[in-house]
Amino acid sequence: MKNTILKTIGMTALVILMLTVFTQISVLAQADTVNEEKTEQEDASARRENTRKLEGVWNISVTGRNCQTGAAIRTFFAMHTYMRGGTMSDFGTGTAPNLRSPGMGIWSYQSRGRYTTAFEFFRYNADGTFAGKQISRAQLQLSEDGNSYTTVSTAQVLDVNGNVIQNNCSTAAATRFE
Repeated sequence: MKNTILKTIGMTALVILMLTVFTQISVLAQADTVNEEKTEQEDASARRENTRKLEGVWNISVTGRNCQTGAAIRTFFAMHTYMRGGTMSDFGTGTAPNLRSPGMGIWSYQSRGRYTTAFEFFRYNADGTFAGKQISRAQLQLSEDGNSYTTVSTAQVLDVNGNVIQNNCSTAAATRFE
């Protein structure tokens, strides 16, 4: 009888000890999960805030460059609008309005003020017939104050069959339109 009571007390003590240990592990695991979720929420919040910094209308001075030497070829102006959700529009003055359409494209936040953009527009011959399109891709660096940016861009000029007939390079400096 004495052995049975001692075994019961020993088993009860062991169960209580194990419950205490597992409860602490569970609480610690939950604390880590809560901290991870909080960090992920903060990261998502910071990402949303940084993403929205580019949204708006921008005046741009574009310098066309020789892709091999980097030498400036010509400068022209453009205007970009970056919209929530990652879409954008482009209106450039590098080509006469009757020879090109407005550009439509996409943009995305990468990290620490860096964004990527890509847009395309249709090209037309002087007689109004379709000549192809141009696709431009850029790496954009937003300033610390969020009111200016610089880009390095490449563009492919395509004929009506989608063949690349020319490659263009450029840099740009932009200021927020307010």
